[in-house]
Amino acid sequence: MADNKVQEPIFPYKEAADRLNDYAYYEKLFMGDHFTAFNVRIDSRDFNKAYAKMRYVKANFAGLVSKIIADMLFSEPVKITVKDGDQDWVDGFVNDNKLDVLFYESALTNSFLGDQLFKLRIGPRIAGDEDKTIIMSNCPPSIYFPAINAFNIDEDPAIKELAWTIEIPQADGKSKKYLRKEIHTPGKIFNEIYLMEGNKIMGKTTFEAAGMTGVLDVEETKINRQLVFHSPNWKTSGRFWGISDYYDLDNLFYAINNRLSKIDNILDKHSDPLLLVPPGILDDKGKVKKGNLGVIEIQNAEDGKPEYVVWDASLENAFNEVDKLIEMLMMTSETSPDALGMGKGMSDSGRALKLKLLRTIAKTARKKLYYNNAIKEILYRAQMLGKAWGIKFGGQTLQGEPVVPEIIWSDGLPVDEVDQIDTITKKIDAGVMSTVDAIVEIDGVDRDIAEEKAKEIQDEKRVNLPQPNFGNNPFLKSNDLANENPQKVVEELKKRAGVTGGK
Repeated sequence: MADNKVQEPIFPYKEAADRLNDYAYYEKLFMGDHFTAFNVRIDSRDFNKAYAKMRYVKANFAGLVSKIIADMLFSEPVKITVKDGDQDWVDGFVNDNKLDVLFYESALTNSFLGDQLFKLRIGPRIAGDEDKTIIMSNCPPSIYFPAINAFNIDEDPAIKELAWTIEIPQADGKSKKYLRKEIHTPGKIFNEIYLMEGNKIMGKTTFEAAGMTGVLDVEETKINRQLVFHSPNWKTSGRFWGISDYYDLDNLFYAINNRLSKIDNILDKHSDPLLLVPPGILDDKGKVKKGNLGVIEIQNAEDGKPEYVVWDASLENAFNEVDKLIEMLMMTSETSPDALGMGKGMSDSGRALKLKLLRTIAKTARKKLYYNNAIKEILYRAQMLGKAWGIKFGGQTLQGEPVVPEIIWSDGLPVDEVDQIDTITKKIDAGVMSTVDAIVEIDGVDRDIAEEKAKEIQDEKRVNLPQPNFGNNPFLKSNDLANENPQKVVEELKKRAGVTGGK
């Protein structure tokens, strides 16, 4: 007989289970908890059996891969300009929200999870403040459940649900579990809360019943755009969710850890060898404990001479395997050894270093494609919010209309000043770069400061031409005739030149 009982909905949602499991797995790899990560993912008795009596050694190449790419992306803050907009207001928004740190942290998360989520909201920056402002924050993608259009994967979802569980203490000292939802649509945010038992959603309730005050059921955003932004790490067509940097590296992480663990345990095991002795040395009646002495009697000792049991581990091949695995990991992850200072040979110039980092730079550029679009859209919608709500940054509201900003990226590499100045000088000589642009690029200052500095340089280089003075004839050895009439000057010049008789 069929069971017609309606199954209660659960959270996390079943359709998101694989994605959320991957997030948890990749985060453990990033944080260096490799034993737990592989034990869960492999789910094999062989894994536990293999390492039950061994010390597990991990080399956290996962964290290294993510840190390198985050450094390449955001160790030097991006420059955000709005040429026809209110630059001071935008600069205030960037500074107040510490976007340089926020973007760097997001790059780490995006690398190991494969997805990153940003959110804008209106509210006091610090609890108790009377003034409202625009707050930008990173959100974990594990709470993001959008309504994806299967017929147009690249379409921005019209409904974006953020959902997470919370524990709220009760008067009896116990706590109740609730599911909190923010459902974002263009112009509105719907807030909902549900009572839970375990992972089952029991039913919708009110915020007052849950002991939460000040939460509106519906919030008006005053703009017809969403305030949640999804930025994938990278992806292919036909996919909505991004791809982690670890998706094809975890087997190499496992192999390197496995080999290092075996080598480490082998060396420890044979660092304290047993002593072989001929029969009769040890008393079997309990006066000497063999185990404590670490010795073994052998019957066929040729000369009765004690000797240690040693093993020629021949670990050269094991170390060679580790080197090859690391080489394959660097190649597959597009991480140049030169980014770690482990490259062969020296890079004599910035150009030579860039050639060695070609694949790492290409990987960085691939990520910039997604970040560039996300940052532009976030800054544009932040200006829309500022205009609609009259939000002040730098002590003033937005003066003009919202403008899509321009994003100027650095390459994340050490600056070779000699190479940089040589290149810029050639551009100036060729007439394709102005002095102001050169100062902006070399000193990293804004155009106003660069223009002032360029003016100072121009003033210092200006040649002070001598004022014309016909009384100071350059052919005279001195200016002793400067105040004489022209006729006397002519006569004196003739005399000094040896011209006489009117010739």
